[in-house]
Amino acid sequence: MAGKRIPTGGNRNADHSSAPTASKSKLGLGLGGVEGADRCDIRIDTDLQGIRLPALVALKKGDILRVDIEFRDRHPVAVAIRSDGVIVGSFNAFEKYATFLECLEAGVRYSVEVTEIGSGHCHVVGGRTP
Repeated sequence: MAGKRIPTGGNRNADHSSAPTASKSKLGLGLGGVEGADRCDIRIDTDLQGIRLPALVALKKGDILRVDIEFRDRHPVAVAIRSDGVIVGSFNAFEKYATFLECLEAGVRYSVEVTEIGSGHCHVVGGRTP
């Protein structure tokens, strides 16, 4: 049985050593292209921060907010904006936030839907807009 395992292991190693080389080059090229092409395909699922209470009063669950950039002390901040142009709140750091800001600055459009709303609280979910 030990003799049977050695050739099988040897075959696996032989297959493995050639497969990863091919896979790595294919995946490396593919992932590089995919990452570059899809890096702005970011899912947003977060609570808004810095809620502007007067803007929150007019919102209801299901409302769609546009995402844009506002500059605070010369630093870009992603903000959620009602259809009438009033800022509701901002996005704080979430996974891929830096990339998200870069994509916004490059002109990629995002929108979010209000999924929860309460006194001083607004949760939104969304992503890239065609």
